[in-house]
Amino acid sequence: MTPTVSVCIPTYNGEQFIDRTLQSVLAQHYKDFEIVLGDDGSTDGTLDAVSRCTDDRLRIVPGTSGVNAPANFNRLIEAARGRYVKLLCQDDMLYPDCLDRQLEAMERGAEQGVVLVSCMRDIVDDHDRVVYRNRGWRSASGVIPGTQAMRANVRAGTNLIGEPSATLCSRDVLLEVGGYSLEQSYMVDLDLWMRMLDRGNLAYLPESLCTFRVSRMSWSSQLARHQAREARKALRSVQASHPTTIRRSDLAIGLTKPTALAAARRVVFALSPVLPSRGDVVAASEAASPEVA
Repeated sequence: MTPTVSVCIPTYNGEQFIDRTLQSVLAQHYKDFEIVLGDDGSTDGTLDAVSRCTDDRLRIVPGTSGVNAPANFNRLIEAARGRYVKLLCQDDMLYPDCLDRQLEAMERGAEQGVVLVSCMRDIVDDHDRVVYRNRGWRSASGVIPGTQAMRANVRAGTNLIGEPSATLCSRDVLLEVGGYSLEQSYMVDLDLWMRMLDRGNLAYLPESLCTFRVSRMSWSSQLARHQAREARKALRSVQASHPTTIRRSDLAIGLTKPTALAAARRVVFALSPVLPSRGDVVAASEAASPEVA
């Protein structure tokens, strides 16, 4: 029987967290899902940990090792059988009502053209301790027209929609837009959300339904110094791809933000006991944006 939701989890050397991630999916109140997991040649005990999960909703998709995370996500999207895709990073976790609440929002918003659902999240450290609660798009709630959401993200100079684990997507639309771009080196999530919102609307839930993990070992201040430049490059790319939706004035406003965000990140690196763990979205730095609580 075809599941309604496919939870897609790419893994690479995720032994430390993958069991917690899988258990958070299996604990969902909503049960009509499959877990589609693809490993990218892990050299630790990731696959041993995965093999201990005997739930028949788990399906492991074989693939060639050596691809990056966006490419791994793409092959799992292709392999997914559900009408909706829940993208889940190997070290993030879902709260028990996540699928239930996001699926409800997706199906309730179908007549309004909703193709993407997102929510707030709690930022946790390596020991699952909450570092920041209810992180997300502070002013967002309900159904937001795609063009409005696109402009708001560019004007904010950052990804207000969130990381993959915060979203639920229409699989048909994911496939229509070609999934993750392999040409983007920064803000790859935002690039995908923008292409999806070209075809429909966003439903945003102002509640934490998942966690986003941060780790001291994952980032360096040297990388932070390059983020403003890369962010501006990504914003220009988004505007160039959507010139009728995103005005030059929107871009001009957005281009003023990355430097301040990068400076805030360097302060976070200096003072915080934990550091953000992904290059496309930096949750801890969002305090510098007036749009993010």
